[in-house]
Amino acid sequence: MAAKKREEVRSYQKSFSEVFSAITKALEDLKIGIVSKNEKEGIINISTGFTIFSTGGEGIIEVKSVPDTNETTVAIGIKPKVKTLLIDWGQASRETKRIFSKIEEYLGVVVAAPALEKTEPSTSNTCPSCSKPVGAADKFCQNCGAKLK
Repeated sequence: MAAKKREEVRSYQKSFSEVFSAITKALEDLKIGIVSKNEKEGIINISTGFTIFSTGGEGIIEVKSVPDTNETTVAIGIKPKVKTLLIDWGQASRETKRIFSKIEEYLGVVVAAPALEKTEPSTSNTCPSCSKPVGAADKFCQNCGAKLK
């Protein structure tokens, strides 16, 4: 059994060509390998390398124009290269956020940081990030890798 592919989708008020170009530049800057690219179909297959912090990943970026608008959606899905890896400890999620951040930098899109709320420490046994069950003594979520304490 291997870790599942994580996918995130974002929309931008930009044209398809602007977004596709920004993605290509972002991948080059981040030194993420482009395995194949088909601008006509809006598909980019990517490969991230092995590092001390990651086993590397394989992914797909899908770019689609929303009909009758100047909006373009981008879906990024990444899964670990190691087929027997059961948990990716949030690496795919971090890699996806890193790619989106660089794309948004090239598009000139400012994403507002979420407002920080003052809350009491949670005594529930669920991850505050993904809401999956966690052990009382766990320091990191087994599902998404988020720090718990």
